[in-house]
Parts: sequence; structure tokens; C-alpha cells
Amino acid sequence: MLTINMLFLLLTGRLFILSSPTEKASAQQGIRVKDIDTSRGNIYDRNLVPFTNAPTSFVACIKPTSSALQTLHRYGEDADTLSLIADGKFVFKKVDNVDIFQNCEDIHCLPIYERCSDSTLIHVLGYTDSTNTGVCGIEKYFNEELINTGGALSVAYYTDANGRMLTDEPAEIRDNGYYTKSGIALTIDKKMQSILEAAMKNGNIEKGAGIVLDTKTNEILACASFPIYDRNNIENTLNDIEAPFINRAFSQFPVGSVFKVVTSAAALENGVQLRQYNCNGKITLNGNTFNCSKLEGHGEIDFTTALAKSCNPYFIDIGVKAGAKSIITLSKKMHLGESTDFGNGYTTDSGILPQPEEFVSNADTGNLAFGQGRLSATPLQIAAIFSCIANSGYYIKPSLILGTVDNSGKLIETGNDKLKEKIISNQACNIIKTALSKTVSEGTGTAAQSSLYTCCTKTATAQSGQYDEYGNEIKFCWFVGFFPKENPQYTICIMKEQGSSGGSDCGPVFKEIAENILFNF
Repeated sequence: MLTINMLFLLLTGRLFILSSPTEKASAQQGIRVKDIDTSRGNIYDRNLVPFTNAPTSFVACIKPTSSALQTLHRYGEDADTLSLIADGKFVFKKVDNVDIFQNCEDIHCLPIYERCSDSTLIHVLGYTDSTNTGVCGIEKYFNEELINTGGALSVAYYTDANGRMLTDEPAEIRDNGYYTKSGIALTIDKKMQSILEAAMKNGNIEKGAGIVLDTKTNEILACASFPIYDRNNIENTLNDIEAPFINRAFSQFPVGSVFKVVTSAAALENGVQLRQYNCNGKITLNGNTFNCSKLEGHGEIDFTTALAKSCNPYFIDIGVKAGAKSIITLSKKMHLGESTDFGNGYTTDSGILPQPEEFVSNADTGNLAFGQGRLSATPLQIAAIFSCIANSGYYIKPSLILGTVDNSGKLIETGNDKLKEKIISNQACNIIKTALSKTVSEGTGTAAQSSLYTCCTKTATAQSGQYDEYGNEIKFCWFVGFFPKENPQYTICIMKEQGSSGGSDCGPVFKEIAENILFNF
């Protein structure tokens, strides 16, 4: 303790010499500028709640005065910092706790942004590299806009010929747009994003994706992909075999039985009669046997029950009657096989939509009818299809960008094209919605049943033809639907990679999301 006090006395004496009039008069004045930090434009949610630029730390600008020295000494500052101050240097130091400096006028703390302080919406937002350049996601594709709406923070101060600060001269904080409000607003709702991510974690969706759409507009309200990566330790996840950098919500996967709504719509629009069908557990076409999800068969079954209970032979039968060309034509109108463009080159996977000429037999068509074969789609595309059914056959392109925000904090909407394209008749949609409403009550989706809402949903457990290290086929499990049934407001799509079944794996996740939306919105 005696040694520390002696050091403090010596440093105080040195400061007295540096601040004497003789020392000042002999010094040649100069101005120095210390660059503190640079910022990028903000990324906001639809309510202008920021995802980025959280002021999580501070830079303390410490004048070399006896008052500052006493404050730092009192709170046990390290000897190197004290030595620099004693030598007359203007010290800049990153600190977490600014409370201890509040009573010292010679220590000024500037809030410093951390670009992203958590992992929320990580795949959509993306991350920046060491040069503050966007690498993926919004950060990459809107890099120029975010750089142009960002700024820099610096401090200018006067020094003598030896670089010692002239403490009688004021330091100038130069905020060149660092604390800007400008940026980009997404359609995402941050609260709903938290609901989605929490439900997927609670449902053990360790590898998969989730989407929540505003059914009326197809604006993306929440979007999650698992596993996630650590943006602060990118190098540690580059070789991760679970591929955490992939945004699975925008990536293509086998879809399975959720495609039956497309087959149903194509059949209805092309005059196929949805008659009773006797399911004995399998159907054979051109020497190819297709099994039902219920191995012993459903027996006599109508369309509503067939869709609710996901009877494969029923949809193979009506798919063959409708024909591959009609199914493909309607799929194109639903923008399957086409990437979704959010602007500036930010696009999703397109998925795979086979061409009509690839179907040379009824077996080929039957395979397509229940969502198997080369067909693949993104969770976003599947969610948009179900919104189309909910909206009485009007298709709306999904959107992610709501608009820009100026420096006053005002939202300027981009004017996303919300024109609706009528592709399915009201009658067909009503028939399909009635069947989808039975999935939760008496079909494959009972795990999502709730007394709090009514919904129209569909499950799928899609085969992939891929196998894990133990020889088990990797299955892609889906649960997708909209609610409330009477006036649909939200469309939810959950996909689990390497699951067991869509109903058991993803149904509880759908339920948790829907109930939490009702409680919070």
C-alpha cells in the first residue's frame, strides 16, 4: 500500500510540472485526432426496434489531470494507465462500468456500439468481417446502403511537441454520423422472432427451420434456422458438419405430404371428382408399389379424411387423374421452382420443380402427387402456398424488406408489390380448408390441438434417399398451417431435419408459437 501511495505522489507531481505555464509556453501546439469507432446503418424490425448497434460498452476519454488521476487511483486502475496519464497523455480506454467516472469532469465516456449483441435472427441478418464489410445475409446484400448510412466517431485534442495533451484546451468529440438513426427496416417482428426461436428450442428442433408469415400480406414476421453459428467465432464453425451457416428457412428440402394441397387444388381446378376411395394400404402403378402412411390402409375414405389423415393412395389416384401437366402448371403459379428475391441480389433457393416432359408414366405422376421424387421446396415457399389457400386462392410474393429509415428515425416504406394473383378458385380453397381443419382434430396433427385457436394444418414426413452413419434414412418432417381458421392472420411452417414424423416433432412447436402469438399480439 505504501508503494502505491508513493507512486501516486510521484505521478501527481509530474502532472503539476506538465500543467505549469512554463511548460505550456515552450510547447509547440498541434492537433491530434483519435479515431474511436465506425458504425453501419441500423437494421430494424417492423416496429423500428433495432436488431443492431446496441450501445453495450463505452470508451472513457481521460484527460491527464490530477482529478482524473485521483479518480482512477481510487478505483484501482492499472499502473500502465496511470503512468500514461502522468506523462500527460490523453488516454482512451474501453470500459464496461461508467458509474465510477460520473463525478469526474475530466473523464468523458462515449457509448460504443456492438453490431449484434445476441444471436437473434442471425441467419437473416448475417455478419460483418474485420473490415466492417457484410459477409452474408442483410449485412452482405445491403452492404452499400448500410455503409452509406453509417458513420465514424473520433476525438480531436491539442498536444505539445511531445504529444502531451494541453489540458486547458477543450477536446472536441466528432460524431460524423456514428449515432445515426438511418438504416433498413425489415418485415420481421422482434417479439414474434423471440417466440419462434424459443418454441423451436423447446421443441428440440436442433436442425431445421421455422417461418411465420402475415397471412394477408405474406410479409415474413419471423424466420429461424438451426443450428446457429457464433458470429464472434466464425472460424470455429467453418468446418462444422451440421452446416450452421445455412439458412434452412430459405433452403430447399424434400417436401412430402404438404404438397398434397397442391395436388388437391390441381385436381379440383381440372374437374376431378373427389369420390370415396378404398385404401387397402398400397397402390401399384406401372409395376411400382406405393405404400400408405397407414400400412393396413384406411378402408373407405373421402377427400376430407384422406387429407387430414394423409392417405397416400388417395392422392396418387387423384393426381394421376389430374395429370402431371396440371399439377406442374399450378405449382409454377405458386412460384415453386423459382427463387424468392428480396432485393439487391438477396435470394432464396429456387427448389426443384420437375418439368412435364419428365413424367412418362402414371407412376411418375403418382410419385409427384404426394410430394416425392425430385420435387423440393423451401419452408418459405411451402408457407406461401398455405397462405394462398387461406387467402381464397390469391398468391402473394413473400417479402422481407419493409423500407428504409432516415436520420430522423422516420420509416419510408419501399412500396413492396402486394398485388394479388388469383390462381385457385374460392370453391377449391374452401374444400381444401375444410379438410385441413380436420388435421388437428382427427388427423395426423393432434399434437397441435388447442382450446385457444382453430386452425388449418398439414403434416409431412418426407423421404430423402439420404442415410445417416447408422444406415437410417434421413427424414424431413413438416407441420404447416394457418390460424384462426375463420379469418386467417398467421401462417406458420416448421421443418425438422432428421426427425421421426411431422406431427410428433413439429406439431407441439406449432402449438406453442400459435398460443404465444395469441397471448402477445
